[in-house]
Amino acid sequence: MKKLSYIFMLIIFIACKNQTENNLEVQNPKSVYDQTDAYVTQMMDSLGIIGLNYTILLNNKVVHQNTFGYANLDLQVPMKPDNLFPVASISKLFSSTALNKLLKIKNRSVDETVGEILPERTDLPSTWRKLTIKQLLSHTSGMPDQIDYQIFLNPENDEAVIEALKNKLFVFEPNDSTRYCATGFLLVRLIFEKLSGQPFDTYMQENYFDKFNLKSAEYGGFKKTIPNRVTSYRNVDGQLELFPLGYSPSMYAAAGLNINMADLTKWIQAVLNEQIMNKKELSVIWDPVILNNGEPGFFGLGWETYELKNNIWMTGHGGAGISSIRHYWKVDSDNTVTVILLTNGARNWSKTPDDINMTIANYFMQGITD
Repeated sequence: MKKLSYIFMLIIFIACKNQTENNLEVQNPKSVYDQTDAYVTQMMDSLGIIGLNYTILLNNKVVHQNTFGYANLDLQVPMKPDNLFPVASISKLFSSTALNKLLKIKNRSVDETVGEILPERTDLPSTWRKLTIKQLLSHTSGMPDQIDYQIFLNPENDEAVIEALKNKLFVFEPNDSTRYCATGFLLVRLIFEKLSGQPFDTYMQENYFDKFNLKSAEYGGFKKTIPNRVTSYRNVDGQLELFPLGYSPSMYAAAGLNINMADLTKWIQAVLNEQIMNKKELSVIWDPVILNNGEPGFFGLGWETYELKNNIWMTGHGGAGISSIRHYWKVDSDNTVTVILLTNGARNWSKTPDDINMTIANYFMQGITD
């Protein structure tokens, strides 16, 4: 498969079809943003979304933001722009980007194996030690996933996960398919800490959160007291309940980041504006990994990436089934659309956060949805 082009997406506004190809200005911005707000309001009502913040970026510049609903439904606390969200697996965008950068700094390769990076970890099964960093980041390892065995993302320590899974069979041979695997990111964290010589969260704080002034960014699960964080909810058997998003330090590379919209947007802009990696390096982590059968998987090196249709591509990640961040472009065009959608849950997700994200983007880029 050809490498993804970095000639980006022509923005076409539904309400402004007579725009020239090089004009990125919205002819009637209030109208189109009113439309996206109206659509979000409709989704809030029909899905019973508790609270929501969303941001739209065109060519990496923020053009619209809005806030809806409640940060805490039980106490009727309104959602505010500066509320922190537990972004769950969106955390993987941070850890995978940082690891790819660290590998370059240390002159190491994603094709190196776990055993080559961690020769001292003889407690790891031999099958795990043969896996490459690329296979871990792209979810093509085939290794057993702790979620399947009810271990979830708040294990007591690394050893608890390893002991529980060390004799479990692989789901498929490495690089035969794509299957989301949280346990791979436990190994990602171990590799990260070996190469950096620091605890994962300390390295992220010093090299990313402090550097880019992400003052709200902090790792921790629902048991940790984090001021101004939203309360998360989920539907269980028709009843709305608290969503205990529990994360322990063992799994911080997989999930556990709390951050507000402004800081998440700031970080995404740093990525897109090449403040962390240049275009060539971004291409490497965004391009879908090629499977053994020659077909592309659904992930690059930590970023979910695939072609939607009409030569439109998407990269990004979801979080706990309640949030979504997606960056869209079209081959042979210069412009991009990015939508960040953060919620704290809903009564039902008959339309997923990814569905809502794509529909919002479609107001600015025709062809994403039917």
